[in-house]
Amino acid sequence: MLKRNAPVLAFLLVFIAVLYFIYSVPHYEPIVEVQEVEKVERVEIPFDSNAFTGRVEMPSIDEIYVLDNSAGRDLYRLALFLQGRAAGLHYLSSEYFKKNKSGNKSKVKKERAYFKSSEDGVFLGLRLSLDSLGRFKNPQIMFSDTDDKVFKVKLLQHIEYFWRMPPSKQGTLEMWIPVRFHANAKI
Repeated sequence: MLKRNAPVLAFLLVFIAVLYFIYSVPHYEPIVEVQEVEKVERVEIPFDSNAFTGRVEMPSIDEIYVLDNSAGRDLYRLALFLQGRAAGLHYLSSEYFKKNKSGNKSKVKKERAYFKSSEDGVFLGLRLSLDSLGRFKNPQIMFSDTDDKVFKVKLLQHIEYFWRMPPSKQGTLEMWIPVRFHANAKI
């Protein structure tokens, strides 16, 4: 019987020896010294009168006018994609609104710059064509209430260069979207 069970007994002895070796080795415990964290005083940053504090309002799913959707893209995802691009357009429009600030000192309160009226801002309509690779090709401004050509060119270049969506199998998506840039600096 011992001859027949010798390999099993040898395996058990080796297994027990390995377990003993593993548990007999001391575990490494790093020496950690406790360091006290210095408390930093909060510093108030003065308001920068050149900072743009308006906002960009991107279209909702109801405001997107689809001309052609041969790619079969989901409009809900498209609306979420456009909402996520508002920060880039906010940054892009800050230079435009810094140039067009009102110089009227009677409306300046608490060192904050206010624009000529609460209606100041830009409203424009974009025609976008999304190809099957997810790139916005040849965006166009269909209408706008500003005459600043530099702003318009920067906006179109920004859309064409930075905006990307996941590719589709085939087809395109053509649409019109309204974009509103609100310039009121009231916080």
